[in-house]
Amino acid sequence: MLNTDIPDLIYLGRSRLHRNRANLIQTLHTVAALTDLGIDTRLYLPPWHRPVTPQQRCDEMGITSKIDIRASQWLHRRWPLSLFPRLHKRMLSRAKAVYVRSPELSLGLASQGIRHHFEVHTLQPMIQRNQLSQVIELHRQGIIDQLLPISRSAAEALIEAGADPQRIHVSPSGVELEAFQRQPELDSRGLANPRIVYLGRISRDRGLDILTRLAQANLGQVLLVGDCDDPVPDHPALQHRPSVPHREVAKLYGESELVVLPYQADLSHADGISPMKLFEAMAAGRPIIASDIPPLREILQPGHNALLADPADPDAWVQQVAELRDNPQLAKRIALQAREDVAAYSWPNRAAGIARAIGLL
Repeated sequence: MLNTDIPDLIYLGRSRLHRNRANLIQTLHTVAALTDLGIDTRLYLPPWHRPVTPQQRCDEMGITSKIDIRASQWLHRRWPLSLFPRLHKRMLSRAKAVYVRSPELSLGLASQGIRHHFEVHTLQPMIQRNQLSQVIELHRQGIIDQLLPISRSAAEALIEAGADPQRIHVSPSGVELEAFQRQPELDSRGLANPRIVYLGRISRDRGLDILTRLAQANLGQVLLVGDCDDPVPDHPALQHRPSVPHREVAKLYGESELVVLPYQADLSHADGISPMKLFEAMAAGRPIIASDIPPLREILQPGHNALLADPADPDAWVQQVAELRDNPQLAKRIALQAREDVAAYSWPNRAAGIARAIGLL
């Protein structure tokens, strides 16, 4: 059983500590920033593979705060997600706040009548699994107190579905500013033959066809870094590396001239996306070309801090890369502006907004 001490905030996650996934990185940085605010926070995760340790994972991500991370077998996917809330209902009910980012965990908590807050990352899967209507009803009843979508687009969809707009707080992803802003400013001379980088899972719904088209256009070298869901075509200007530890991401951006984020409209979470890699590229001061979809337009303004392109038109991406290659002044200007604009999206700012929304600040 758990210790009898009750933290102010209990954060229940489904991320596996041994996997290098964005949801784990976001969770650990958010919990660390909440802890730094003086909020007694405890994170429960499913069991992880040894010899990985919480300290090792935090070190890899540049997290220096000491955070309370505990493994619980009752959060393992083999068990119903109502089991942890059922077994530890007393502890969860006595904490000042309980926080989740999984609809399954939210519904599991609700089945035990435990009031909590739910950070919303994806809407379409919830709709397909008939979860959204349940979440909205529980929100209206107050069992789910605050809904925290990661984009305004997702917030608007929640309100349209019946959520209380007074209990919604938009909380985009974040970035460790210092690590990425240590990278040198863009050297515009490299734009003559730019190194174009994409980081993340590699698949057609994340723009593999666009990335391939950029390589075929011979505008520069295209580097894809991440795990593959779809095969990468063989082309001399198209390189692939497997995913890297998060501490190496800043260096990869620093060694590039352009960053592309070609998310497709049929990506399951395209309706509410807030990609951490977007804020990292902004903080690294690299020109960004991104898909012209509503959640990204919340952060990016074409010609101001990025260029946007139609995700269904690969040739439009070729034209945008050519525009930055031929207009280094524009590339430099939008890169510097992105680095300035991203200051609002630090992890401490994100944590403070969440803490205020859920009544802990």
